[in-house]
This record gives sequence, C-alpha cells and structure tokens, in this order.
Amino acid sequence: MEKLQHETLKSEQVLHFFKEINKIPRGSGNEEAVSRYLYDFAVKRGLFAHRDSANNVIIKKAGTKGKENLAPVALQGHMDMVCEKREDVIHDFEKDPIKYCVENGYIHADGTTLGADDGIAVAMALTLLDSDTIPHPPLEVLITTDEEVGMLGAAAFDPSYISARRMINIDSEIEGVFTVGCAGGVKTHSHIPVTKVKTTAPAYVFTLGGLQGGHSGIEIHKERGNANKLIFRFFAMLKEQLPDLALAEVNGGAKDNAIPRNAKMTVSTSAPTDKIKAVSKTIENIFNTELTGKDKLEITLEKTKSEFVFDEKSTAALLAFAAFVPNGVQTNNLILNMPESSNNLGVVKTHENEVEFICALRSGTASLKEMMRTKVEMLTKLCGGTLDCVGDYPGWEFNKNSKLLDLFVKEYKVVYGSAPVVETVHAGLECGLIGKKIPDMDMISIGPNLLDIHTPQERAEIASIERVWKFLLHILDVIE
Repeated sequence: MEKLQHETLKSEQVLHFFKEINKIPRGSGNEEAVSRYLYDFAVKRGLFAHRDSANNVIIKKAGTKGKENLAPVALQGHMDMVCEKREDVIHDFEKDPIKYCVENGYIHADGTTLGADDGIAVAMALTLLDSDTIPHPPLEVLITTDEEVGMLGAAAFDPSYISARRMINIDSEIEGVFTVGCAGGVKTHSHIPVTKVKTTAPAYVFTLGGLQGGHSGIEIHKERGNANKLIFRFFAMLKEQLPDLALAEVNGGAKDNAIPRNAKMTVSTSAPTDKIKAVSKTIENIFNTELTGKDKLEITLEKTKSEFVFDEKSTAALLAFAAFVPNGVQTNNLILNMPESSNNLGVVKTHENEVEFICALRSGTASLKEMMRTKVEMLTKLCGGTLDCVGDYPGWEFNKNSKLLDLFVKEYKVVYGSAPVVETVHAGLECGLIGKKIPDMDMISIGPNLLDIHTPQERAEIASIERVWKFLLHILDVIE
C-alpha cells in the first residue's frame, strides 16, 4: 500500500465520526435528531447547508487550494439504518445509542445491527468536511433519509441543489468491487381480512427462530430459510396431525428488506402437549433436513392464553397466500450470473381485523418487477384482500461510457496493483432515483467490507475502512 497518497492520514477520524452518529438513534423514520446533527455540523463550520422537509441534508464545501475551479464531485450516502436485534438483547432503537466493540479486526455492535450501512458513508463525508488539509475539488454531500424503507429521502430531495455531474455513492459492502448498476424495486402490503371466533381450547405460542436472515437483495440467492414462509407451512403440517388446531395470531420479520430470521404464531388445540411437542420436533427435523448446508432453525413451544382464533375461511386464505406468494430468486440473469428478479416476504403482522404481508420486490428489468407486483396483487385479491404499493424506485442502468468508472479502474490498479471487480448488484441503491432526477449524472458506488448487514451479526472490517478511505482521498486528489 506504499503507493497510496496521504499515508499519514489515518481513518481514526472516520471511526470517530461513525461512533458519534451511532450515539444518535437513527432507524428509518426516526432521523430528525441525526439530520439536525448533520445540519448543525455544517453550520458550525461555515459551510453551505440545506435541510429539507424529508430531513435530507445537503452540504457544500469549496475546493482546496489549486482545486477551487475543478468541477464539483458529489458524495452520497444515507443516514438511516436497519434496526434488528437478537431476542435476548434489551435495546430501544428509538432512544438507545448503538453499543459497539472491536474484536478480531472488526467493529460490531452488542447484539444489534451496527449501522455501518450506511453510517460509514456519513462518517467519511463528515471527516472530509471537517478537514482543512485533505486536497479535494468542490464537494457536494447528499445524505438522505429512509433509504432502508423504500429510498423515500432520495425520492424527495430537490435536485436543483446539486450542480455536480459526477457522484460517488458510498453504500456498497465489498472492497474492490465497483458497483455500476442496480435493481429497481417496490414494497407491497397485502391486507388479508380475518374473522375471529371464540375458543376454549388450550393455547400455545410457537417460536420459529435461529435462522441467519440477511439482506433480501445481496443474499437472496443463498436460499436461506424465510421464517415467515416456514411458520405458515409449519402450521399446515401441524394441522394434518392435530385436526382441531386453530390459528389465533402470527407475526414475523422486522423489515421488508431483511430476510426474516424469526416468526411467532399463537394457536389453540385440545391435543395433548406431549403429542404437540413430538409432532413439532418431527417437522423441525424435516425443515432442517431441507435447509442442510444453507441454514438451521429451532422451534420452541410455550403455553399462553387466547380467547379468540381465526375462523376456518380466514385461516385458509392466510395459508394460501403464504404458500403461493413468490419468495426468493424468481429469474436469473445468465449473462451477468446473478439474480434478475426476486421477492422477499419480509414482514407478517396481525392486526385487529386483518393480517398484513409485506414484501420487497426487486428486478433489474422493469417488466419483471411489474410482473411480480401483478402476481402478488392477483393472489391478494384471490385471498379476499387488498394491496397497497409504496416506495417504488427505478433501477440504475450501467453506463458503458462512464468517465468516472474509467478513472476509478485506472487508479485502483495504481493503488492496489490489481484490477477491481466491476458489477451490477441485485439490491436497491439510491443511484437509480438520483439518476432519474439528474439523467446526466455519472455515478459509481464503493464501500469497505461490511458483513451480515441488516442482521445483529453486522460487522465492519477496520482495515478495509482504512484502505477504502485512503483510496477515496487518492481519487479526490487526482480527479480533474
């Protein structure tokens, strides 16, 4: 790494600012405080700052000496994070700071998501804005909100505040991989009505857990278990052996864009507890045999109380929807050897008079995304429900004439001594929405090694943060 410029500039400041923003709760939809922090940060340093009604923040900084008249460069990331935790961890994402620790060269949280996705981008931007010595052209930093729940901030920002026509997005998770295109997506909410009837049978709560989960775009091809799909299948298989089994409540998953790790259902049955446990164990073994080499789950049982259950018609509708809703990779791009379209049944919620199913649909081809949306809509209607669609965002088409990509590839070879990987990704990036608003924006996405994002196992490699930070500094020094 001796070829890297600014060798004395370490990434301690990046980690400092990362830890500072992790003191501020910043789950999607709860970004008022962190947005205000970013705005005040800029104002205190005499920088131009704009904060809009969606809490997006745009900060501008003049170029350093000798670079004042260069074309500006935009840096972009999002301030929100996915809030997931282990069930045994006590943490209020609305109030508590993220507790972190360093272990074996990685920074990770204490049983919760870390927020490196995309707090690392924010931290790098703040470090640049705070420095008086790092050479760079004029900078325009765009930090958006609600990326993790449909890129709502990117959809709302005013592009007239951005004059740059080349942009570095820092929201990728593998060092040495330059992302130059991404899938589009949409979130569907299927509302299946339910009718409740009284029951006097004993009630039980089943918890299906232990699954790995993961990012519903980047890791969808790994065929990990989906707790929401499995919990309904578990009920159907259990009912074959316990005919009077009735469903009272079902809930699973936390985020539509995270593969659900856990799900719970409340049931009633007059069957002996020993038989319930035996049948449950048999089904658990069947599931784990199917998941061999991919995942592993555990099903637990405890007694509870329930006065009402869903009637048979409602239960049949729920089982049909859960069984037939698309899940996982639907089509593959054989040229790029990656998923082309996919769906993730991310969240199931029981409300007073309905059960809500929330899916995250993705596709690099708009027509396939619409095909899946139509399929979910038709299934919803067949099950007697209604559908809402939110957070529809476009894909980002690869620009084969990208001068920014040419520069990054050239300088990567200079700095690292090898060629980078250039690819499109089966996940949503805000570049798609930004590119739609600013069609002539030349964009690239980079980032350090982040593992198991959107899960409590999320961690960031410190050495990789250091290398990517230095490479970014190198780019900002040589770009013309």
